[in-house]
Amino acid sequence: MLGGQVTREEQDISRVLEASLAESKSGTKRKRSDLWFVDPLNPHLRERENWCPVGLKNVGNTCWFSALIQSLFHVNRFRHLLINFQPHPRSEFSASNPAETRSLRFTEELRNLFSLMIGSYRKYVDPSKAVEILKEGFRSHMGVSDSQQDVSEFQGKLLEWLEDAFRNSPSTLTESSGSFCSKDPKEQTNPMIELFYGGYTEIGNNKEDDSVFLQFNLNVNGVRDVHESLEQETTGGSQPCSEESPTKEIWFNKLPPIMTFMLTRYDYNKQLQRSEKLHSKLEFPQVLFMDRYMHINKTETKKRREDSKKLREQLQTLQAKLDTFINYGSGRKRVPLQDVLQYALEFAESKRGCDDTPVKDNSGFNDVEMVSPKPSTSGVGSETLDQASPHINSPPVSPMLTIKVPNPAPKNISESELQVLQDCLCRWRTEVENEVRELQENISILESKINEMYSDAGMQKYPYHLHAVLVHEGQTASGHYWAYIFDLKKQRWLKFNDITVSEATWEELEKESVGGYHNATAYCLIYIDQNRADMKTVNEDTASPISQLPPYLQQLVTEDNRKFMKEIEDWDREQMKKIAASAAAAASAVGDQEINPVSKSQNVSTQTQQQQQQPQQQPPPPQPPVQSQMQSFAKRTSPLSEVHAQLSFQHTIKALTAAMEGEVFVKKGANAALNEAIDKELERLKSLAKTVHDDVLPRQDPRLDHILVYLFDNNANYNVIKRVLLEQFSNLSILDRDPRAKKIRQEAFKCEEEIQQQSGKHGSREYMVWHQRYHQFRCVVHNFIKGVKLYHENTFQSALNFLRNAYLLNRHLHKLSPDGVKGLNDDLLKCYRRKCLLNLNLETAKKFEEEKDVTETLKLMHHDILSSISEFSDSEDADDAKAIDSIRNQWCTVVGKDFDSYKSEKLQDFFSKLFEPSAAQRSASDLGSTPPSELQNLASSYQHVISLCEKHGFLRNLSDNDGSRSKIFDDEYNVDDNDDHHNSGIGIGGGGGGGIGGSDDDDDVGLAVDEDDVQDEGIETISSET
Repeated sequence: MLGGQVTREEQDISRVLEASLAESKSGTKRKRSDLWFVDPLNPHLRERENWCPVGLKNVGNTCWFSALIQSLFHVNRFRHLLINFQPHPRSEFSASNPAETRSLRFTEELRNLFSLMIGSYRKYVDPSKAVEILKEGFRSHMGVSDSQQDVSEFQGKLLEWLEDAFRNSPSTLTESSGSFCSKDPKEQTNPMIELFYGGYTEIGNNKEDDSVFLQFNLNVNGVRDVHESLEQETTGGSQPCSEESPTKEIWFNKLPPIMTFMLTRYDYNKQLQRSEKLHSKLEFPQVLFMDRYMHINKTETKKRREDSKKLREQLQTLQAKLDTFINYGSGRKRVPLQDVLQYALEFAESKRGCDDTPVKDNSGFNDVEMVSPKPSTSGVGSETLDQASPHINSPPVSPMLTIKVPNPAPKNISESELQVLQDCLCRWRTEVENEVRELQENISILESKINEMYSDAGMQKYPYHLHAVLVHEGQTASGHYWAYIFDLKKQRWLKFNDITVSEATWEELEKESVGGYHNATAYCLIYIDQNRADMKTVNEDTASPISQLPPYLQQLVTEDNRKFMKEIEDWDREQMKKIAASAAAAASAVGDQEINPVSKSQNVSTQTQQQQQQPQQQPPPPQPPVQSQMQSFAKRTSPLSEVHAQLSFQHTIKALTAAMEGEVFVKKGANAALNEAIDKELERLKSLAKTVHDDVLPRQDPRLDHILVYLFDNNANYNVIKRVLLEQFSNLSILDRDPRAKKIRQEAFKCEEEIQQQSGKHGSREYMVWHQRYHQFRCVVHNFIKGVKLYHENTFQSALNFLRNAYLLNRHLHKLSPDGVKGLNDDLLKCYRRKCLLNLNLETAKKFEEEKDVTETLKLMHHDILSSISEFSDSEDADDAKAIDSIRNQWCTVVGKDFDSYKSEKLQDFFSKLFEPSAAQRSASDLGSTPPSELQNLASSYQHVISLCEKHGFLRNLSDNDGSRSKIFDDEYNVDDNDDHHNSGIGIGGGGGGGIGGSDDDDDVGLAVDEDDVQDEGIETISSET
């Protein structure tokens, strides 16, 4: 799943809904009024995450629209043109020309839709307005259906309307008007025409005609791949030729930047008198070279086609000859000739009585005439044969005896005859083997020459990269559409299936689009010119703020986002009211129990009578209440656990709300509801963990949002991960206000305690250490944020203290595990620390020269400058060494000036220490620990500081030293979707390995903790008071 784009239940939801509707209507065909999709009531399920691509809602048999629009939206040039389109004012619409009005209305709505797809906070948006306008153009003269033929017409109409809208747009005033059919492609300046329309020359009947095209149709029947189909279409191979109508050739003279191929996957069945879909297999390359079809290459292409034809004829001859050896014989049964010779030799060399085959025999059976059975492929056993012949009475079965049946062998053959046969058969077999091998080698050479006929540089100047594959599943009159689109930025394929956007592989794409396997096949291929720089631009604006949009569209998107956020706030407020109401009801119930009409004395009397009537037994040990158990266990958890659990409070409430409102809680109880909530949180956190390595310095560091992302990123032990995930639910006391949430929280405590008991002392110590390390990581970020802000406020002394602390803590985290990624980017930290020290040194030197009272300045020189240089001296960074030299040179210029005796004495003392820095240095343990109360809103503060760094150019020249950060985490808890641990979710309960509370063999993975691990590593133990 893509970055948390959709929940697991929403994958391929359109197809599931379609099947459900079909089943509920007993196989009747879908109607246009059928309900396709209902928005989830919970707006959090409709919320966009991590700026993943936005889906499109299917508003009723419009999945074809979603597939087409998504493929166009992700063409950078097209999206830029449409977003910056300047529509006419409403007053300029011509009432007498409804077609023009309709095309402008449609373009405006499509522009609005694209803006929402860029900046919306929603997971998917509604394209109803644009769809309805498009359908209006067809209602007057044809019925509306979702057949492939009609979809092709819709696609052409959509692009024609965009062409009409841009023709007289204020943004294209210099462009000429006119229909695409009446203008030379070379003279067209309409941007839509420039993008989508190409031209070709048709040669036939001793004349040449120039034509233009929007979509080029390709036949799929009887061809292997796109090149064969293109060759067939351009050479007239698909049309019957005669003397009256000679074959026509097509040569492209202008290729559009966006090349659209429509695959003709329907044909008219005369017998059934209806159209049928062709599911023939048609392969297509990821890079298509169009050179061989260009008019400028006409002469060279014809020559190569002749060469290819000759090679194919030779290949056909060799293959036919090879076939005579491979399939030898005059009857229906054919076998390889070399095997025939081998079998003949083996027969000649066989001797009677030798190499007999042992078989079993029943002495009780009479001799019968044997008939060779017909070969069967059904695998029918003896039971089936017995049932087929019930009238045969089987005689008594006697014990089986092993006898030997002799192999076939010549009755009479002399040694001389055998010698002659051996010589001939061996020689013939060798000759046949050599000839077959030679034929196979020559065939391979010919095939290689044919395949490489156009692989030279001269025939690879027009490369087109596959941008989108539009797929149809079903028959001609109905079905479902989706699209595969190539993500240029991340070099991956994405599947756009209505509201669902998921990552896909090339193998998945081929399986669902090339055809030949099932009724899902590609019907449209969109290729993009690789030579066009504007077409290769990475789609940055699809995942950036809306500031790049024109003001009107910014206002549109902002208002829609405001409404959606208000809907989320209203929902959350309503849920909290429900929780509060449930808590009040529970409190009222407790109060009713306390005001019991039975007096305490009556209770005591009743209990005494019962005890007297029953024989005395050993009373069972008192069971502590659940609340006291939770308090007792809380003493054995990290004091930081509650702080870290609070970081994901909103997501915890969201996951619990979904679990409590579903059927799982009602039907299966709190344990199953906890399982469901944990699975959803785990899926969300795995998606966050995958984004840690997208950039060296991500604008948003997901590790600050949740401790689990940090643990994933550092290969923490799986038991630690399970326990910390459970703490997210067990450490929120607010959940006790709702009886259902309280039960789930109690289940989380039970499972957490079970893991703690299984892990033992070693595991508990390791768990504590990870909480402390995560706290230290947040301390690093806190000091970094403070230091950067103060630096840009020119408060260099205070900034340097924070930056030095951040660097020491960060270096300590890296030293704990050199192969892990436990801190911030060292380059950025060192860069700020270095620049801060240089600026502070300039200020200090200037103060020393100009001020009379240098008491405070001397403190700066010794406590800040010298101690910093002592830390810098251990650095292996060349820039740090240059900084130290620069500081020393600065003070060398100061030493040469005239000062009074006091200043001169103090300067000489400082100068001597400047070149011989003290060996005593601070360590991470000297810094103490920042109270958790000061680490609020780190994620947003970090994002602000990073934008500040970028604004001042600090990110521009940083070297990429994090190339090794390509793997998020390994082994049992890898975020790969194919991992067995996470595909099945995290189970909760006593049985089963790998589940929370179950047996686990992963204790040897992760952090090794010694007896005094916390103290040895220099991480300050954080008391409960902290």
